[in-house]
Amino acid sequence: MAIFDDITEQEIKQNKAIRGYIVRALAKGTQNSLLVRQITNALLADNLITVPDISKHLSYLKDGGYIEFTDRRANSYNAYRRDAVIKLTKAGVDLVEGTREDPGVDV
Repeated sequence: MAIFDDITEQEIKQNKAIRGYIVRALAKGTQNSLLVRQITNALLADNLITVPDISKHLSYLKDGGYIEFTDRRANSYNAYRRDAVIKLTKAGVDLVEGTREDPGVDV
């Protein structure tokens, strides 16, 4: 196992917490979906992020198969600009319900 300095370790914990927040928020949304702006605004209000860029977190969750974009033109990097809707997949629901584990998402 790699040894990280304190700053890196704190950043890792924060990234896991943000991903978990996104997944939990989606689970509470109508039909397990929300606008990216709704999630970003909630993260900003709770002081988990300081800028509205959650693209790397969305990319991680999409690559893990936990979320999908309802608009085919949307992706992790233009979702905020396009005011895209993201939705939990079956794997994402399993993650929230605890039947699946991912060490990179703190649910």
